[in-house]
Amino acid sequence: MQPAQVLHLVCFDLPLPPLYGGTEEVDAKIRVFLELGVALHVHAFVWPKDMRSGKLPDWHKRVASLRCYPRKWLVGPYDTRPWAMVSRSSSQLIDNLASEPGSILVEGWQCADLLCAPALKNRAIWIRSHNIESNYYRMQAESAIGWARKIHYWLESWRWTLYERLLPQRLHSRQQNGILSICPAETLIWSSMKLSAHYVPAFVDLNSGQQSFNEGSEPRPMEVPYALYHGRLDIAENIRALRFLLSKVAITHAVPLVIAGSRIPDSLRKAVLFKSGCFLVDTPNSTEMQVWLRHAAVHCIPCYGMAGLRFKIIHAMMGGGHVLVSREGVQGMPWVSWVTVVESEKDWEDQVRKALDTPLQAAQIKARHTWVIQHFDQRGNALKMLDLMGIIP
Repeated sequence: MQPAQVLHLVCFDLPLPPLYGGTEEVDAKIRVFLELGVALHVHAFVWPKDMRSGKLPDWHKRVASLRCYPRKWLVGPYDTRPWAMVSRSSSQLIDNLASEPGSILVEGWQCADLLCAPALKNRAIWIRSHNIESNYYRMQAESAIGWARKIHYWLESWRWTLYERLLPQRLHSRQQNGILSICPAETLIWSSMKLSAHYVPAFVDLNSGQQSFNEGSEPRPMEVPYALYHGRLDIAENIRALRFLLSKVAITHAVPLVIAGSRIPDSLRKAVLFKSGCFLVDTPNSTEMQVWLRHAAVHCIPCYGMAGLRFKIIHAMMGGGHVLVSREGVQGMPWVSWVTVVESEKDWEDQVRKALDTPLQAAQIKARHTWVIQHFDQRGNALKMLDLMGIIP
């Protein structure tokens, strides 16, 4: 029996419930790698207060090692590297990686400062790209409320733009490297820069969304059909999207809008609670969230730019209702035919009304679920990723 292949996974955050998009991907990937027998060393950047809490994922005893490194709050004022990256730099991480064998998979560009480490110049390093970060921060800057936040996001976008321009030079100087992109549209952008980029679909847990809608074994959370918006509500783009829905889409007790998510700011909470026909599901656990997702008649997902992958679209497609997405959120995506594309802001109210008037048939729901499950097959995509990195489980 051959020894397990060694892989070092460098993570931008420690994936702990309640999971958000990026950490959901990391958590699911770790579980599949462990099932495939990979000897996994996990390195995670964590805020000092979270390190002191002592909370660990349930898989922490199954990995070969789990090491956490404190994120930095204060960085040099004249550093042109993005703050999200500089705050996740660690000499201890470099020393640990340099002293131990194995390939290195970096989760997110935020942790990619190690590409410049001389001690790792001969190591195979792969980047799991979750976004083109300059686009992501530009979108957050355009959505943010308050000048302090806007300035921070615009500066980050500018710094990421500088960094991305030098990526071909940085990566071409390395013998073994590649980009494993979560987004097919962004894979084409990386490839156009003459970088070795490959599309590997997202790792996402779909098991909880596979309940049949014909059995009637699960009570509906509301008696009337409802529209749903869900997500982390402290993110600038999500706040902008929700405020848009509250102001532009007709909401009544007959056609309510349910907002399910965590970290909602007080000002936004008040706006939701004072709006007739709106219902807030504050910080639902994973089981509660799945119930709301499965039974929504319409999923409303306004988007304000192209940035990575929105996991909420995948989860919504595993429900039984229509999925309405702004054109900017699905350009170049292979699942565009399974959602309803809303071309402009003025079309949202009409599209919501049409969706409520024409519920999906069971055959349509089943076909969509089948496609999603096949495209996001975790085991198959894990084997593809490991094969690209030259790791044989």
